[in-house]
Amino acid sequence: MFGKVIVLIMSILSHLLIYNFIRISLVYKNKQEVEQILTYLNKYLTTTYYAPPANHSAYNSILVKPEYDYCKRSDIYKFYHPDVIMTDTYTFREARGVIRDALRSSYYDCIPKMYFKIQNTQILSKYVLPEQLTLPFTYYDQLIHKFKVGQASLCLFQKYNHLPSRHVLSHKDNLMNNQYKYIDSLREKGVDQECINNATFIPKTYRLFQKQDCKEFFDYLNSSEYQDKIAEEGPQFITKVGLEVHRGRGIKVLFPAETKKLQETYRYGKRCGLDHSLLVAQQYIGNPMLYNKHKIEFRIYWVLASTNPIIAYAYDNTLIRRCIAPFDKFSLNKEAHVCNTAIVKSTLKQRGSDLDMDDENADESELFIDWKLDYLQELLLKQGKIKDKKWLQNYLYPTVDRMIIHSIKSVEGQITKDSRLAEFFAADFILTDDLKIHIMEINYNPQTLKTTPAREKQHTKMTQDMIDIQNAYLRSKYLRFKKIILKIVAKMKKEKRPLDQTLTPKIIEEINEAYKDKLDQGIKLQDDNLFRLVMDENLPGTKQYKNLIQTKCL
Repeated sequence: MFGKVIVLIMSILSHLLIYNFIRISLVYKNKQEVEQILTYLNKYLTTTYYAPPANHSAYNSILVKPEYDYCKRSDIYKFYHPDVIMTDTYTFREARGVIRDALRSSYYDCIPKMYFKIQNTQILSKYVLPEQLTLPFTYYDQLIHKFKVGQASLCLFQKYNHLPSRHVLSHKDNLMNNQYKYIDSLREKGVDQECINNATFIPKTYRLFQKQDCKEFFDYLNSSEYQDKIAEEGPQFITKVGLEVHRGRGIKVLFPAETKKLQETYRYGKRCGLDHSLLVAQQYIGNPMLYNKHKIEFRIYWVLASTNPIIAYAYDNTLIRRCIAPFDKFSLNKEAHVCNTAIVKSTLKQRGSDLDMDDENADESELFIDWKLDYLQELLLKQGKIKDKKWLQNYLYPTVDRMIIHSIKSVEGQITKDSRLAEFFAADFILTDDLKIHIMEINYNPQTLKTTPAREKQHTKMTQDMIDIQNAYLRSKYLRFKKIILKIVAKMKKEKRPLDQTLTPKIIEEINEAYKDKLDQGIKLQDDNLFRLVMDENLPGTKQYKNLIQTKCL
């Protein structure tokens, strides 16, 4: 009896092993050929598109342990398990905050215990990237700067939320430089002045690290004309530091004392050409739109969804920021001139429990404005400054979108072209009392704070909508490449040729075309996604710019 039980158990185990072998063989059909093709694709696409510099410091990550064959394993896994991409979302975030909370509430956090924490300058632990990872939504950009792209990170079936060349827009010195170069290029093409005016997205700026700009600035600063101007109108310029200086740091309003110090530093212009501090002097907007006697600015969040081709979306829900002190153009208080959430929070923290709410600042919640631009339109209608009840749709949003488009076009030759890459930006705008609009600066990785419940809710929805965009383009590309891979496998089998002899110029052309981001294969954004398309180079002619730029201006 015992022997029969043993035989029965062995028989069952044998059948299970045979079943499992057949199941795996069916699931991973043509695995050897698929592996060859995916290995080739990762190498070819990385070399053709995003090729890291020769001095790339690969495999030096502070949070994640790299694996040299990660992309091969990850892409093969996803090829045979389409639900990982087509149904689910696998992500992670190493920085705590609203974005991480939003990711965890809606998607699979691949590395839930990861967070950026330094104790005694030592990182506590390192993690391995899971094979399922599809959309790493990291705060830091180590996966492109510290890993071997296409081998240990940025695999074919992944979409990354950072762009190596993002600094061409986010560093203030670069933003100014590229604006001037862009305008010069338009002038060389012979476009008319109206086009030049529409393409100018920042106020008049002097680059003090460039000799000619610097000399022109100090010639004006030292003139009697300038003295008369500031006596009548108040400060005329602010200075900003380039590079990674944000949250209000590095900004100085040129009051008399600050002006004198700057003149002495540059010896009234004699040191122009010798100083390379990346300082810029920007025209101060002395007639800002006010709300309850306070200067306000608005922030437009936008994403470069792809750079191959360039595709950009802007978020419909805008962030309004109010300066903490009442506006007075002659005020020596920086808090009346610089509207920045970090400055507001810092000031409130410094005042602490002794915060004195006077009549002009009677409600602390008013420092964090939750109303949208629709309310601004209502205010302007009541004040009689506008008559168009669709002013937002007919003027403000088109103007904002056109400025974002021009800012992108000013750096399009410097942007890394690769459909695995994306970037999250915020452009800070100021509206004058005569309803003119200027971009003050562009930030990457902008703050998404929990200053109010409404802001937290808005930023959570925005994060979900960004993930929806990344998923849509990744899923479209995944389906395109699955068709191509199956086609190549069939061709290899039929012709009995190795991969290198199967890849004809026509197939290579199909691979390059499939690598271009576009929404096809029946994929689209969710109906409640609040991002609006701003730019899409897939579209013909001026449609790629929403017809906001005329042909004569290109």
